[in-house]
Amino acid sequence: MSKPKPKLVDLKLTEFETYKTPEEFYAPFANQPYSALLTGKGMDDNSRYSFIGINPFYIHISNDDPFADINELLDYYSVKKYGYPLNLWSSIGFISYDSAHFVEELPKTTVDSYSPPKAAVVFYKDFIVFDHQDKKNYLIQALLEGDLLTDHREIFETKNKKYSFSADKNIKCMTKEEYCKNVERIIDYIKKGDVYEVSLSHQCTTMFKGEPYAIFQKLYGINSSPFSAYLAFGDYSVICNSPERFLFAKGDKVETRPIKGTSPRGKTPKEDDENRIELLTSEKDSAELAMIVDLLRNDLGKVSEFGSVAVKDHRRIEAFNNVWHLISIIESRLKKGVKYGDLLKACFPGGSITGCPKIRSMEIIDELEKDTRHLYTGTIFVANDARFDSNIVIRTIVAHKNNLYFNVGGAVVYDSIPEKEYEETMFKAGSIFASL
Repeated sequence: MSKPKPKLVDLKLTEFETYKTPEEFYAPFANQPYSALLTGKGMDDNSRYSFIGINPFYIHISNDDPFADINELLDYYSVKKYGYPLNLWSSIGFISYDSAHFVEELPKTTVDSYSPPKAAVVFYKDFIVFDHQDKKNYLIQALLEGDLLTDHREIFETKNKKYSFSADKNIKCMTKEEYCKNVERIIDYIKKGDVYEVSLSHQCTTMFKGEPYAIFQKLYGINSSPFSAYLAFGDYSVICNSPERFLFAKGDKVETRPIKGTSPRGKTPKEDDENRIELLTSEKDSAELAMIVDLLRNDLGKVSEFGSVAVKDHRRIEAFNNVWHLISIIESRLKKGVKYGDLLKACFPGGSITGCPKIRSMEIIDELEKDTRHLYTGTIFVANDARFDSNIVIRTIVAHKNNLYFNVGGAVVYDSIPEKEYEETMFKAGSIFASL
């Protein structure tokens, strides 16, 4: 890493009151380059905090191996000497799915539609934390060498800003026939013994005019998923509505929460409950989840203390605005000396969006998917050297110039029915279609 990094001298804490939600508070800053919002609503154990980063002072963009860079950056801007809540001050960034090429030798034959960077890590002078459990809000300011720290009163005095957009209703996706042929090809691979499961997706595109943050506001209003995010990173705006945690670490304690198994919400309470029960009793979805739990236990085992990897909760059902999901929680304790970049590399990309076994599944993904995934099924994270949290980037739109790109997909197994697999991709993306 050759770019000089400003030296962090100290962190200053200001507690403040607000009647605004995180997404309302962030709105005046949504056009600020490299600003970020991470927020969401969900279960008590995964939605405690929302984060806003504004006024970036160090931006690291990478098209090379990002995992060692993350280790170096988090060590350089260490928060371990600080107590709570100052030790929540963090970087915000992303790693694209294509960074898997720095983990394994993989083919690359897909079409590159819009060429975003492979990874980015951003550190902020002004980092805002909303603690939804304790009902407290914090502004954490970074004092850099040579800086005069101001009170940044304008952060609290900015007025609400209204955003708008219009999107072309003609959203182009892979045809049902083409997607079904790809599902059939995967089933052939499964019958031959190549794989047990492959997570297949296809890309959708359309045009838009206006401000990308208006799309986030609309999408988040429809479905406030627990791992939602908005990144105004350079020429790319990331509008993320993810329900899935990838990796969470606090000190040496780690967890991952794969999602496998999806059912639409019902139009009536009776239909809704029937869909929930059908998902809970589905042998197909249970088998999908069990395979990925086993894969992730293996991934965590590479960097965890022997005997510490355990399934805490298996086949928990969670409700979202448009779908039911089956979720498992796997925990472990990191070996001494293992850093968060090492943890990421050991588990990347998440098994829930590749398949099993992982490497062969990714080879088949490259063969069958026409377009490069880019950030889709990568990860967005908030991280320092004491705490790390990240999502799986699904249900996500990338805005670039006047174009919108998003992928939809699902897991294919032996008894998958091609037409139903295609339909599943469509109802998973229901909130995105509704927002556009």
